[in-house]
Amino acid sequence: MNRRLFLAALLAVSGALAQTAPVPSPADLARERELVRRALGTDFGPINVEARLLVGQLPPQPLGPLPRVPAGQLIGSVVRSSSTPDFPDSQSIFFDSAAPPAQVQAALQASLKALGWTAFNGPLGPSLEGGFQSEAEGNVSALAYYRLEQQVSLHGQIRRVGAVTRVTLNLNRDRNLREQLQFREGRGAELRSNLPTLRPPGGANVQPSGGGGGGGSWTSYASIQSSLSAAQLLEAFGAQLQAAGWTPLTKSTAGKTVTSVWRFTDQDQNEVTGLLTIRNDAPGRYSAQLASLAFRN
Repeated sequence: MNRRLFLAALLAVSGALAQTAPVPSPADLARERELVRRALGTDFGPINVEARLLVGQLPPQPLGPLPRVPAGQLIGSVVRSSSTPDFPDSQSIFFDSAAPPAQVQAALQASLKALGWTAFNGPLGPSLEGGFQSEAEGNVSALAYYRLEQQVSLHGQIRRVGAVTRVTLNLNRDRNLREQLQFREGRGAELRSNLPTLRPPGGANVQPSGGGGGGGSWTSYASIQSSLSAAQLLEAFGAQLQAAGWTPLTKSTAGKTVTSVWRFTDQDQNEVTGLLTIRNDAPGRYSAQLASLAFRN
C-alpha cells in the first residue's frame, strides 16, 4: 500500500476510535440535574427539602468550622435545607485522601479539637457495637463531635477503598442536641450492646440490616449471601459466640430455619439468654438474627 494512503487510512481509523459518546443535549442535562435534585432531597408530608449538589465545592456557609483533611482532595458537597424545623439543615462533604486511614483519623481529631468541637462520649450507636458485621466494617472508622452553642453535630466516616481513603463529613443542625447529651450521660452504660461482634465466615457476604435494644436485651439483623448451608453458617457463627464466652444450650431446625439457644453472663454478672437464628430465603440467600434476652425484675 502507498505510504500516503496507509497514513490516511490510519488517521481515519484513529479518528473513529477516538470518538466518544454523544454529547448530552441541554434537555438531557436538565433532566439529569432534576433527577439528582429529587434523589438527594425528600418529600415528607408538607416538608419540602431543597438539595443542592456542589461539585468540587464546599458549602458556601458551613454549619460549623471544617477540619483539614491531610492530603485531601475535595470531591464536593451536598447541602440540604428546608423551611421547617422538623427537617433541620444538613451538609455532607466528601474528600479523597492519599494518606492512610489512621493518619487521616488522627489529623481530623486534632483539627476538630483545635477548632472547638467536642467529642461525643460513649458509644456512637448500637450499629457500631456488637452483632453482625460486614467484611468492610474493619476498614471503616467513625468520628462524632458537636458544638452545643450552635446546636450542630458532626459525624465523620473514614473508609479505605483500594489505594484511596474516602472521607465523609456530615454536619447537622440539631435542636435536640442538649437532650441527647443528657441522655448519653444518664444512660451511657445501658446504651452499650452486650452482643459480641460476629465477622463474616469464609465464603459468606454479610450485610448488616439494623438492630438495637436496651435494658440488657439487644438484637442484630443481617442479610447473607453464601454457598454455605444454614447449618454451616450457624456452626461458623456459633464458634465465634463460644469464643466470646457464650455457652450453647440447644439447637433446632424448623423447615428452612435453624436456631441455637445460648446462655452467657453480662458485665454486671446477670444471666442472659442468647438466640442465633438463620433462615434460608432463597438458594444462597439467608436472613440472620442474633438476640440477647435479659429478664430484669
